[in-house]
Amino acid sequence: MSTNRNRLARRALDLSPLILLVVLTVVFAIVDPRVVSTASLINIAAQATPIAVLALGALIVLLTAGIDLSAGVGVAFCAVLVASLIDAGFGLSGALSIGLVVMVVVGLVNGSVIALLKIPPFVTTLAMMVVLQGATLAVASKGVLMLKEPWLRFVGVERSLGLPHVILATLVIALLAALLMRQTRFGLRTYALGSDPAAAELAGIPVTRHTILVYGASGLFVFLTAAIMISRVPVVTPNIGGTSLLLDAIAAAVLGGTSIFGGRGTVWGAVVGALIVSLLTTALRIFGTDPSSLELWKGAIIMAALLADAAMTFGKARLVEAAR
Repeated sequence: MSTNRNRLARRALDLSPLILLVVLTVVFAIVDPRVVSTASLINIAAQATPIAVLALGALIVLLTAGIDLSAGVGVAFCAVLVASLIDAGFGLSGALSIGLVVMVVVGLVNGSVIALLKIPPFVTTLAMMVVLQGATLAVASKGVLMLKEPWLRFVGVERSLGLPHVILATLVIALLAALLMRQTRFGLRTYALGSDPAAAELAGIPVTRHTILVYGASGLFVFLTAAIMISRVPVVTPNIGGTSLLLDAIAAAVLGGTSIFGGRGTVWGAVVGALIVSLLTTALRIFGTDPSSLELWKGAIIMAALLADAAMTFGKARLVEAAR
């Protein structure tokens, strides 16, 4: 009986992000039905798409007990870079290809400094964030750029059967990310590295090389997030993305069950976390919350998520010990 209770308790902890999303939806429906109207729910899902994609990159890094503080500014830099290249006549495919290569290289540089020079991820990615801030302003010489690419509009704005294509595109990205993390050597090594780096090295995992690849993957998801952003908002400025988006993505990953201590987290948990963040933001706006207070609430949410993460880690450890 005790074993069954422990199993049920562990299952409840695993499903806690989804339970939280359902509870919040019900509570907001009672407080103000406008939050859960069909149009509002579709809008919440659409607004969650860039958060979810960036949260997937944050998930991969957090699984190794690392962090990428440059990701939010990286989205702004990539968006401005791609928009500037399109404006200069490179074409959509050429601009996106260059943006992809540049952001993966940025990620690989982060990973190389962390893995080879043993500089902590916080310091390394903070320095890269400053570099990318300067690069964004340098590239955005024209200030505001208008994109009129039909394919971007098709993905980010147009709908089929009432559902925005950007939601479907994000689900495809999430599905591919789930396959990457659960069905490939890269994903299995990432979980192993985060769970126990010493044991991973003894098992023959090339820790240094894999750490570099992890941050390269983060750069890939930064690029995908930028592509989602410019498809939804055709007006590109240096203020797109940034620290606010990074906070949302980290909050989404942690609310979705990703541990900041490494080794635990799922793709679908990060997606659910993004929906929670988007739901909270939309609800606060509908309730008439001062826009200047939104960041305060987001910070409080992240703090609460970190405390919940520590409690869940402790609780799961107790359950595993009790099962023995």
